[in-house]
Amino acid sequence: MAYVSKEKKQKIAAALKTVMPKGWRWSLAINHGSTLILTIASAPVDLMAEAMRVYNDSYRADRDGKMTKPATHIQANCSPEMYFDESLDLFRKIRDALNIDNHNRSDSQTDYFDVGHYTSINLGSWNKPFVVK
Repeated sequence: MAYVSKEKKQKIAAALKTVMPKGWRWSLAINHGSTLILTIASAPVDLMAEAMRVYNDSYRADRDGKMTKPATHIQANCSPEMYFDESLDLFRKIRDALNIDNHNRSDSQTDYFDVGHYTSINLGSWNKPFVVK
């Protein structure tokens, strides 16, 4: 069963401090005891514009999937390749740091899901949009 302890969160936060660039404001939270949420509140680069450009380019043929208006925040529960290209190496390092001491022995064919914890990366939040500083 997925579970994130305070000790695991502290260990991951220490790893994130070595990976996250200077000038980025971010926080790490635990949701429902099973999901580790990294929220990036601000950065000196426009991550929202990059995410929208990469997302729209990858769904160019599918007009229904296109982001037509600027989003106030993005929740990336999937691979960073879906949203980033210029910052891809950085977001892979962030993903790796978030998955320290994690495992995934899930088997969707038998409806068996076994992970150490879930992860989520947010750019901004529902009530505080991402800010470029």
